[in-house]
Amino acid sequence: MNSSGITIIGLGLIGGSLAKAFRRTNPNFTIKGVDTNRDNLRMALEEGSIDLAAERMEEMIPGSGVVFLCTPVSRIPGLLKTLSRTAEPGTIITDAGSIKSGIMKAAEQALPNDVFFIGGHPMAGAERSGYSAGIPHLFENAYYILTPLPDTPPWAVKHLENLIASTGALPLVLDPLTHDRSVGAVSHLPHIVAAALVHAVRMADDPEHLIKKLAAGGFKDITRIASSNPKMWQDICLSNKEQILPLLSNTIQILHEFGKSLEQNKDEDILAFYEQAKTFRDQIPSSDILYLLPYYQVYVDVEDRPGIIGQVATILGNQNVNIKNIRIINSREDEPGCLVLSLDSKEAREKAVALLNQAGCRAYTKE
Repeated sequence: MNSSGITIIGLGLIGGSLAKAFRRTNPNFTIKGVDTNRDNLRMALEEGSIDLAAERMEEMIPGSGVVFLCTPVSRIPGLLKTLSRTAEPGTIITDAGSIKSGIMKAAEQALPNDVFFIGGHPMAGAERSGYSAGIPHLFENAYYILTPLPDTPPWAVKHLENLIASTGALPLVLDPLTHDRSVGAVSHLPHIVAAALVHAVRMADDPEHLIKKLAAGGFKDITRIASSNPKMWQDICLSNKEQILPLLSNTIQILHEFGKSLEQNKDEDILAFYEQAKTFRDQIPSSDILYLLPYYQVYVDVEDRPGIIGQVATILGNQNVNIKNIRIINSREDEPGCLVLSLDSKEAREKAVALLNQAGCRAYTKE
């Protein structure tokens, strides 16, 4: 396996951003791009994000240690069949689709035992699409889910983890079913509900479109994701319907019960409906994107004044201590500080505490 050779199939937002990120962090890599859109290939070559370009992938696969499939989910099974004939032994193949179980089964059936498939899902995106929308820092501090097959060698998983981490992303290994259940609940269901809300308002609108004119503020905020790519979401829903359908049934049941409570004027049930939702919603981490990862926290007491967060960051940055995340604590009854800094090692945490205290800040750790 050539560990410095990468082929990216599909140079849209995700594939293009991967190419730009790898070029920035791994300048000695040979990066090959495959896309049926000649403009994407031309731009990637002109910018230097890729070294070689082709509209067909067969000629780009030999010599590649890792192959990224950054195409629509519906195209991936066909690409895997082609890769089963062209990938060299030891090649790692991964994708960027938001559904994993079906793709994992297709890979297991299509690929030989000496070619290793590890599912991938970067939890990052943008409102625009295409290569021109790609940015090299798209994945920084974003979860990048990896779903290896049961018999995937540990070295292959580690190699891909390191490669993904080099883009600034946070690799997180999950089994495919856990992944699909999770994204079904927190991503796919909300998109369906948002679209349903838009349909409900559309159907309630009058010929003068008064409701449409008034549909600003909160309504636009909670339905923003209904403006996502319809074809992409058609593919996603069909691919993950086993996980989505039970979630939809639960949602319909919740709405049905709320409707009955409203019809029967059950004020306590209506209050409980909102109170339980508020309690759960308030417990969701709002800014700590490292919630699932073993990062090390430093608590800092500082006064509230302009520039103080920048001052803290500068103290640590000047000594090469990298802050992965900063969170402001608004409710501090049980917390020893008003800022929480997330760092990537125990050594970095200890160094940060020493540096901040030396600079006159009150820094603590909390085991």
